[in-house]
Amino acid sequence: MLAVAILALAFAVLVAMFAIQNSTLVSISFFKWQLVDISLAVVILGSAAAGALAVGLFTFVREIGLRLSLRSCNARLDAVAKELDETREDSVRLGKEVERLKEGIHAKTKELETEQRRVSALQVELEATQAMEILPEPQGGESEKM
Repeated sequence: MLAVAILALAFAVLVAMFAIQNSTLVSISFFKWQLVDISLAVVILGSAAAGALAVGLFTFVREIGLRLSLRSCNARLDAVAKELDETREDSVRLGKEVERLKEGIHAKTKELETEQRRVSALQVELEATQAMEILPEPQGGESEKM
């Protein structure tokens, strides 16, 4: 940026030197306007000033457009950053919920294993009970004979 300013200043000095060295009187016609016996230096400096003003105006308009675009991009960036934060919070919340559910599954698995052992023990007891019912009872006659 500094280099551009230095080049612009150098060019302005060259234009001023050129205008001063060419200070003869001239007549200017532009559409219906006419200027008679005006210094060429004034014409050159006026033209340079008009050009600088036009460039400045275009630059100003471009700068406004860029600032509006930047503002829009910043607003979009803020919205995306907020959405990212919300997504991170959801991720943390869901991670905690997953851990809680894993702990619940682990507890239910242990409970299921305990119940399976209990069922197995009850089956063994049932089989033993059924086996005892199948065995013949001691004969009452033998014990009475004695």
